[in-house]
Amino acid sequence: MKTARYTYDEIADTIFRPIYPRIAEDILSATGVTGGRMVDVGCGGGHLGLALMERAPFTGTFLDVREEALALARRRAEERGLLPRSSFLAGDVHQIALPDGCADLVISRGSMIFWSDQERAFREIYRILAPGGRTYVGTGLGSTELREQIRARMKAADPGWPRRQRENSKALSTPAYRALFAQLGWDFEILENEEQGRWIILRKGAGPS
Repeated sequence: MKTARYTYDEIADTIFRPIYPRIAEDILSATGVTGGRMVDVGCGGGHLGLALMERAPFTGTFLDVREEALALARRRAEERGLLPRSSFLAGDVHQIALPDGCADLVISRGSMIFWSDQERAFREIYRILAPGGRTYVGTGLGSTELREQIRARMKAADPGWPRRQRENSKALSTPAYRALFAQLGWDFEILENEEQGRWIILRKGAGPS
């Protein structure tokens, strides 16, 4: 019997595979960040970060709590000729082992539903953002068409998937995120629509944070 971790990667590499190029294009358009250091938080097998690096000259740091996920991300980076621009870090979003202000762009897709302490996680992400840096963190399936295709395929492969996603999610409501970021005094935007899903863009100013 296959373990869940391998099943997740198989799903990402098959059913979810079409979404990553589309989301990578959305990231470039929405953030305006087209180079520098990118950190992919909760990277899994590296699909989104690598899709982004194929489209813009980023160096990429791939962060995940699972060593096996990082091994898959490393393998894919090597296969795509991106290994010289890639690094891999085992760790947790609640305590990121990276220095302050090191990242021009922090991305994460589908990971924040697992973060047990949302404020601490976003504080860590904000801490590693460089002045002028941006985030693109959230959930989405790329487009309405892709969403419908993937939901149909996932329903056939795993009928309980949508219910488990809703019931087990630790993500906050959009109003709660707005209140949190406003309280912290951060410049932010939350994109939320049927086409793209929900994405949090934090903008770190050039001055002292």
